[in-house]
Amino acid sequence: MLFINWAYSAVEPAQALGGALASDLGSILYNPIVNWAISLVYLIWGPALVIYLIFKLIGFRGYMSLFRYAGGKSFLYRLDPRVKILLSIVVTTVAAMTVWWISAILFAGVMALYAFTSNVKEKMRIVAPLVLASFIGTAWVQSMIAPYSYLMYDFGEVHFIYAFPQAFSALGITQANGTAYVPYLGYVQNPVGLTWEGFIYGLQITFRSVAAIAAGLLLVFTTQPSDILTSLEKSGLPVELGFALLLAVSSVPKVLEASMTTLNALKARGVDFRPRGRNPFAAASALGNAVRYVLLALVTIVVLTLKDAVQIAIAAEIRGFRASRRRTYYREMRMSRADYIGIALLLALLAAGIYLSGVPGLGAIPYNP
Repeated sequence: MLFINWAYSAVEPAQALGGALASDLGSILYNPIVNWAISLVYLIWGPALVIYLIFKLIGFRGYMSLFRYAGGKSFLYRLDPRVKILLSIVVTTVAAMTVWWISAILFAGVMALYAFTSNVKEKMRIVAPLVLASFIGTAWVQSMIAPYSYLMYDFGEVHFIYAFPQAFSALGITQANGTAYVPYLGYVQNPVGLTWEGFIYGLQITFRSVAAIAAGLLLVFTTQPSDILTSLEKSGLPVELGFALLLAVSSVPKVLEASMTTLNALKARGVDFRPRGRNPFAAASALGNAVRYVLLALVTIVVLTLKDAVQIAIAAEIRGFRASRRRTYYREMRMSRADYIGIALLLALLAAGIYLSGVPGLGAIPYNP
């Protein structure tokens, strides 16, 4: 008994010390200046991190390879482009109609198909950062803008992580309807801020978008742009619209190449785009100069792009584009047995998705765009 009393007497000061530390931390976190600073930083860091990940991990050369076709010998390269277009449509539709974990299964299945592409490591160097950026960006957004009513409907309870100033409610930040507990702050009336369920909700709905992204990139990686255009025309798309889409896709690597060439020319002439030195005023001045040089480089990039557009227009005129309504093709596209089997499997997947969407608990949860 004496030992038990001693143990309780030792625990009580520890609990009191922990409560005092929590109170001190709460007074620091929710100091008006600190609270506003943390809230503004959180609003900005999400988009900044996504942009940094994409350009740091992929870079200009990665984006250029994204829109350049490299042939292969697997069955994916031999499939009719219309089958792969149908794959993208079916995956996107089923993912939008069903619960998140079905979208996760679709995403895993599509990613497994990448094992049959050529130079898998290079493909993953492009796909992985895009998928990671999607997860980070969506989870970041939904952690603070997912409607409180949606979260209560999906999870039954909502736990706040941090509370923003009440003025942020005008930006659509998640606001509780009633009293809710906030760590280090206690029970607050109608708090506005970050929620744990919103973060999980963002991760769940991201599986819908990444499944569609993976299926679309699989089409781009395994199909020649001219074959995509031909398949769209044979599916009834006007040739002018198909040509415009093909031209837009093929122009992306040219614009990126012109950008890289222009920026490298500026660097060769001594232009430094990175602020150096510890003097904040000198760093700010250097940053301003870098922005000015980038704006000037945009003029050069636009001029080079317009020159390419003129050359493409001349080439189209020489080849008699739209001279006749009846078009001929260098290589005729014919559906094979593998194509019909793929279409049957995709239609079965679509039918299963439509059925599951009506089953309680397997249909799509409310989505906050």
